Amino acid sequence: MRPETLIGLFAGVLFLCGCGLFDTRGPEDPVQPSANFTPPTEPSLVFSNMSNAFNDLSSLNYGKSFSDSVTAGRSFVFEPTAQAASKYSGVFLSWSRQAEVRYFDNLKSQLQSSAVPSLTLSFTSQSVGSDSAQFEATYQLTVPHLKPNVAQTAQGRAQFYLRKDNVQNWVIWRWVDLAIQPGDFTWSDLKGEFGQ
Repeated sequence: MRPETLIGLFAGVLFLCGCGLFDTRGPEDPVQPSANFTPPTEPSLVFSNMSNAFNDLSSLNYGKSFSDSVTAGRSFVFEPTAQAASKYSGVFLSWSRQAEVRYFDNLKSQLQSSAVPSLTLSFTSQSVGSDSAQFEATYQLTVPHLKPNVAQTAQGRAQFYLRKDNVQNWVIWRWVDLAIQPGDFTWSDLKGEFGQ
């Protein structure tokens, strides 16, 4: 190669480097967990974290409440009420931990300006072993959303089955939703509406 060609090539490379073509891009901001997350070393902390996730609108922390097959050896299972299973059959066919987080994100995107959901869990029974636990609770979840013709308050009963994951944190692996009275708008209905 001739010296003039090398000088031209070298000048071209320097020009491109100076234009930012080879600059590295800064990292994207990661999704940050809120300060209201406590490692769930006790089963009850899972429910505190779940409530805080609604208060903070943190889908990252909400998702941490549920098991996955990699870290807990068992995939998350949600069993909707019979009414919701019938009404939203396509939605619940392949419900998973990812579907749970997607419903939460969809719900967040439809909230009224500055609105914060409110979750109340009142536990009626619990059984805790060394690596598994079962809780039953009545719930009321109020979500001031913008979706027309959809109730803003869900209520019902829930059975939660928990286990420890591979770092000894408790997670929900099975959730059974039950209506208190036929026709009630339940958490299943809310998930059916926003899980699509």
